[in-house]
Amino acid sequence: MTALATNNHEEEVMGFETFRVELRGGPATFAQADSTIRQLPHVQPDQDSIRSPGSAYYTVEDGAHVIEIEVADTPVKVSCRFTLCHPPTVDAAFLGLVQEVQGRLGMEAAICDDVRPEDARWYSAAQFSEFASAVSGYIAARRAEWTANFGATQLAAKTPEVYAKIILPKCVPVTG
Repeated sequence: MTALATNNHEEEVMGFETFRVELRGGPATFAQADSTIRQLPHVQPDQDSIRSPGSAYYTVEDGAHVIEIEVADTPVKVSCRFTLCHPPTVDAAFLGLVQEVQGRLGMEAAICDDVRPEDARWYSAAQFSEFASAVSGYIAARRAEWTANFGATQLAAKTPEVYAKIILPKCVPVTG
């Protein structure tokens, strides 16, 4: 994993199988952020996530996409990600979700990926179109890398399922 340094904070970048953004700042408490996420359409608790103290985990599953969400305390933040094997229609669903959460909670958004210096920053809700444009370019690049390494199979799935169904079968034991 690599890190993204923005506004004097280091942000963890997720693995090669997902694309992630993070929302922070604004006046929302953990309880308010958690309540906002629980009220989203198609949201459900994520029972498969690895739990961290002070965090709540959800998925938004609309039948065509699965977006994973973590709401964390201290500082309050919302992390949103999806696996890169999703069909490209996830891009609009993902950006729509991020924009809705960002607007409701008054947070700023950052791209958690290896980004050019001009994109390694926090975007306000007023800068969402600029953020969305940058995100779209990085998603396309990461999806192309994914496809080159793992093929064009499309699957709307959470990270553990992608690992089990796509990544693990590509791992061949080395004998020698």
